[in-house]
Amino acid sequence: MKRRICSYDRVEVPEASFVLHDGVGEIYFCSLRCFCIWAVQIATKPKLSDADKNGGFVLKTPEGEEHRFLGIVQVAMWAALNALKL
Repeated sequence: MKRRICSYDRVEVPEASFVLHDGVGEIYFCSLRCFCIWAVQIATKPKLSDADKNGGFVLKTPEGEEHRFLGIVQVAMWAALNALKL
Protein backbone atom coordinates (compact mmCIF):
# COMPACT_ATOMS: atom_id res chain seq x y z
CA MET A 1 0.00 0.00 0.00
CA LYS A 2 1.34 3.41 -1.00
CA ARG A 3 1.56 5.93 1.88
CA ARG A 4 0.64 9.49 1.06
CA ILE A 5 2.61 12.03 3.11
CA CYS A 6 1.74 15.75 3.37
CA SER A 7 4.45 17.78 1.67
CA TYR A 8 4.31 20.43 4.38
CA ASP A 9 3.37 18.81 7.73
CA ARG A 10 4.97 15.44 6.90
CA VAL A 11 2.03 13.45 8.29
CA GLU A 12 -0.01 10.77 6.55
CA VAL A 13 -2.70 12.25 4.34
CA PRO A 14 -6.27 10.89 4.42
CA GLU A 15 -7.97 9.71 1.24
CA ALA A 16 -9.91 13.00 0.97
CA SER A 17 -7.10 15.52 0.65
CA PHE A 18 -5.60 18.15 -1.62
CA VAL A 19 -3.58 16.55 -4.44
CA LEU A 20 -1.52 18.69 -6.79
CA HIS A 21 -0.38 17.16 -10.09
CA ASP A 22 2.61 18.93 -11.61
CA GLY A 23 3.05 16.91 -14.79
CA VAL A 24 5.73 14.73 -13.19
CA GLY A 25 4.02 13.39 -10.09
CA GLU A 26 1.59 14.08 -7.30
CA ILE A 27 2.06 16.23 -4.22
CA TYR A 28 -0.24 15.62 -1.24
CA PHE A 29 -1.51 18.05 1.41
CA CYS A 30 -3.60 17.21 4.47
CA SER A 31 -5.25 20.64 4.67
CA LEU A 32 -5.74 23.91 2.84
CA ARG A 33 -3.40 25.55 5.39
CA CYS A 34 -0.55 23.20 4.45
CA PHE A 35 -1.23 23.64 0.75
CA CYS A 36 -1.31 27.44 1.01
CA ILE A 37 1.92 27.74 3.01
CA TRP A 38 3.75 25.34 0.69
CA ALA A 39 2.51 27.06 -2.50
CA VAL A 40 3.41 30.57 -1.29
CA GLN A 41 6.87 29.39 -0.22
CA ILE A 42 7.53 27.90 -3.65
CA ALA A 43 6.03 30.84 -5.59
CA THR A 44 8.19 33.38 -3.74
CA LYS A 45 11.45 31.47 -4.14
CA PRO A 46 14.21 33.43 -5.87
CA LYS A 47 15.42 31.85 -9.11
CA LEU A 48 12.24 29.82 -9.64
CA SER A 49 12.61 27.29 -12.46
CA ASP A 50 10.82 27.88 -15.75
CA ALA A 51 8.88 24.65 -15.21
CA ASP A 52 7.45 26.02 -11.96
CA LYS A 53 6.90 29.52 -13.33
CA ASN A 54 5.02 28.46 -16.45
CA GLY A 55 4.16 24.78 -16.03
CA GLY A 56 0.70 23.35 -15.80
CA PHE A 57 -0.72 22.26 -12.46
CA VAL A 58 -3.93 20.43 -11.65
CA LEU A 59 -5.35 20.52 -8.13
CA LYS A 60 -7.93 18.04 -6.88
CA THR A 61 -9.69 19.11 -3.67
CA PRO A 62 -11.08 16.80 -0.97
CA GLU A 63 -14.57 17.49 -2.38
CA GLY A 64 -13.47 16.15 -5.79
CA GLU A 65 -13.30 19.52 -7.55
CA GLU A 66 -10.54 19.95 -10.11
CA HIS A 67 -8.74 23.24 -10.75
CA ARG A 68 -6.19 23.92 -13.49
CA PHE A 69 -3.42 26.51 -13.23
CA LEU A 70 -0.61 27.85 -15.41
CA GLY A 71 2.34 28.42 -13.12
CA ILE A 72 2.92 28.17 -9.40
CA VAL A 73 1.98 31.83 -8.84
CA GLN A 74 -1.60 31.07 -9.91
CA VAL A 75 -1.59 28.05 -7.60
CA ALA A 76 -0.39 30.18 -4.67
CA MET A 77 -2.94 32.92 -5.35
CA TRP A 78 -5.81 30.41 -5.41
CA ALA A 79 -4.57 28.74 -2.24
CA ALA A 80 -4.18 32.04 -0.37
CA LEU A 81 -7.58 33.35 -1.42
CA ASN A 82 -9.32 30.14 -0.40
CA ALA A 83 -7.39 29.75 2.85
CA LEU A 84 -8.43 33.27 3.87
CA LYS A 85 -12.12 32.53 3.17
CA LEU A 86 -12.25 30.10 6.06
